Amino acid sequence: MKRLLTALALPLLVLTAPAAGPRPAATEDDRLAAFFKAYLDEELKQRPLEATRLGDHRFDHLLDDVSPKARARWSKRYQTTLAELPKKIDKGKLSRGGQIDYEILAQHLTRELWLAENTRPFEDDPRIYNDYLTDSTYLLLTQSTLPKATNVKNCAARLAYVPRIIAAAKASLKAPPRVFVETAIRQNRGAISYYQSGIFEMAGETPGLSELSKPAARAVEALKDYQTFLEKTLLPRAKGDWRLGKQKFARKLELELDAGLSAKHVLESAEVELVRVEREMYVVARQLWSKAHPGKALPPDDEAGRRDTVRLVLAKVGQEHGKAQGLVGDARAGAEKIKAFIAKKDLLRLPRPDNCKIVEMPEFQRGNTVAYLNPAPPLDAKASSYYAISPPPKHWNTRTAESFLQEYNKH
Repeated sequence: MKRLLTALALPLLVLTAPAAGPRPAATEDDRLAAFFKAYLDEELKQRPLEATRLGDHRFDHLLDDVSPKARARWSKRYQTTLAELPKKIDKGKLSRGGQIDYEILAQHLTRELWLAENTRPFEDDPRIYNDYLTDSTYLLLTQSTLPKATNVKNCAARLAYVPRIIAAAKASLKAPPRVFVETAIRQNRGAISYYQSGIFEMAGETPGLSELSKPAARAVEALKDYQTFLEKTLLPRAKGDWRLGKQKFARKLELELDAGLSAKHVLESAEVELVRVEREMYVVARQLWSKAHPGKALPPDDEAGRRDTVRLVLAKVGQEHGKAQGLVGDARAGAEKIKAFIAKKDLLRLPRPDNCKIVEMPEFQRGNTVAYLNPAPPLDAKASSYYAISPPPKHWNTRTAESFLQEYNKH
């Protein structure tokens, strides 16, 4: 949705802005803009969390209905919109830019329908509910530019929906893959901790005195019950396969890329790129060899020797890393060095002020990726982007944590 809005909504919303003087006759581009605006308004009304992510704060006090019946209505709305698009809009009469917007919207609707029918995330992946249980308030306290009092009030209102989200999860989840459930279990522990203390720290509120206190306490109670469900009920029946299978994977890749590329072509390109990158890695490794392994003979220039050269140089480079507790600080320092380099070389103009914040990933978001970027919401012009980095999980042993730090070394 964010990709769609960035590419399509902004130019269309500009087209629908009122103009001074006599209004010219509506063009086909105008009709497309009106069609999309009507769709978007209804979509964001039904999906308040998506609205928040996009920077539309009209529905920050509400939260999505994610029950099976409501999700069926989502799909029905996509089907209806996709069917109505060619009936209401004559693609041949659109400008070239309008035709591209038309194609983006049609592609988005096709993709959403296919994903709903073929991936079934609400039935097969408990992690998806964590977005509604935690991100729904976290985003208000981090990326919303509304006054603090308004954001706190909206958080309190959204917390009232936590039991409803949990009820939908219990009703929908059947036999998901075990690894998804294990991740959701760890994330839900983080959610409990977040509503016990983290949300007050983030909001700058005093526990017991804040209007968040009572709704957060009720959310903690509901989340503890959900934790029992995840561990005692769902985990024993978590026997699903996370793999899509070759055919579905190929189709999903085409829909996600939307670049006219098949999975076969992507694989072939990747294999060619692999050879090129390995060759360049060897050239660089040879140049670093004497510094990385002084006095040691360079391995022979054959396939095995080239791999050994790269592997041994990487192993040496990997030893130059910080400590787990300094990972976020190291990333911030690295970003400053990158910005200084860009400015010194005059490569491009950097935005001022810098509204990208590098933060430690909240515990309730960990387990899926080492880092993520939440771009600034396109409809909230003053909002910041958040680049979150996950420290090594607490349950990792020393060897695993060291391996992690070696891979994400200073270089």
